[in-house]
Amino acid sequence: MDLWRGWHYQQTNFVWDVANYYSYLPAKFCNNDSFEFNNNAMGFLPYSPLGKRIPKVTYGMSILYAPYFALGYKIAFNQNDAKDGFSEGFATALHWGSIFYVMFGLFFLRNFLINFFNELVVTITLAVCFLGTNLFYYTMGMSEMTHGYLFFLISAFLLSMYNWHKKPGWGNTILVGFLLGMISLIRPTEALVGLVFIFWTDAERFNFKMQLNKFMQYKFHLLTMLAIIILIWIPQLLFWKERTGSYFFFSYGDEKFFWSDPQLINVLFSYRKGWITYTPLIILAFIGFFFMKGEVKKLRPVVLFLLITNVYMLSCWWDWFFGGGYGARGFTQHIAYLSVPIASCCNYFTNAGNFKKALQFVRVIFFAIVFSGISLSLGQTYQYVKTYVHFNSMTKETYWLIWGHYVLDDEHQMRFWKSLKEPDYEKLRSGENRDQ
Repeated sequence: MDLWRGWHYQQTNFVWDVANYYSYLPAKFCNNDSFEFNNNAMGFLPYSPLGKRIPKVTYGMSILYAPYFALGYKIAFNQNDAKDGFSEGFATALHWGSIFYVMFGLFFLRNFLINFFNELVVTITLAVCFLGTNLFYYTMGMSEMTHGYLFFLISAFLLSMYNWHKKPGWGNTILVGFLLGMISLIRPTEALVGLVFIFWTDAERFNFKMQLNKFMQYKFHLLTMLAIIILIWIPQLLFWKERTGSYFFFSYGDEKFFWSDPQLINVLFSYRKGWITYTPLIILAFIGFFFMKGEVKKLRPVVLFLLITNVYMLSCWWDWFFGGGYGARGFTQHIAYLSVPIASCCNYFTNAGNFKKALQFVRVIFFAIVFSGISLSLGQTYQYVKTYVHFNSMTKETYWLIWGHYVLDDEHQMRFWKSLKEPDYEKLRSGENRDQ
């Protein structure tokens, strides 16, 4: 496991974004409700308008971290380590817990997809989603980031959403409300996935009047979902009120979206962090929209809307490549709902009945593409861990210099460092020269 873990040389991963997501727990249980920590994590927490250090993010991730934080505390106690929330026992417990969340996410996603596709198709789809995308790195490497957790939550939401529509009940009502509440709390923009619940129907095609009648019939269930979402947000609003003086607080300062200047080509194809450049198998999702048939065909409009909206939204963020990391990490959690068109694509090309005898070689080519795509993804992930894929300064020259290389000699190392192009964050923040 240490092969992929990016922070084992530095002992812990309580830095940058993870320091913010995690800080609620050590502050509450180890530091008398104070975010003034005596370690490196403190430097990653901003100040509120009242002059108090607070996390830049909400407390949602800390809820999911909590069981493994408790385990880390027990490990620290047994090993007589520092029980400040930041020692090695806490880091190790959190890392493994994060991996378990993604494994459960794959389990829930499998149980959702199996309602529409056979076991072979589902197995190939899960292999593509996990091994053929940067979800693998954000599970095995930087697992403490939000992406694997959101993948888990969205996968669980898809399954509970399907079960609710199949047989509405209070258990699934509470579960859907909790999952949507947690998704929106961790990353508000991901709440758009709730549209899948609104537009899913048991009928052959979506009928607005029929859907409205169903929701009116179960209006108390929907109100309960809404109440759960609000309850999940209340502690955050109270926290902001106490620490910032306002119930609603935008903690990102001058960071913003530039809606009139979307970097669509860059966010998809750039050598710096292009989604398709570093996750080429995601093309299967784009192709799969043409092969969505049967029951999942009803999901095509809403999944396509989610895809287009998220591509546009992420391309408009001031830092469209989202700082340091492997590939276009902002899309990682979206693999959950994009598994539907991916599975539709796999279903078409694995079905021998779709091809005449003379065209069976097309299926062989498909399997070759899937295998090659997974190999490329794992290879590039390894290159990233070896620092041959730079975390934010890749260029066309750098990309092709390290292509297929897993060990660089001194000459290649020199060429590698000279070919990098560090982004100008000041210009990006102001909206100037966004095409970097």
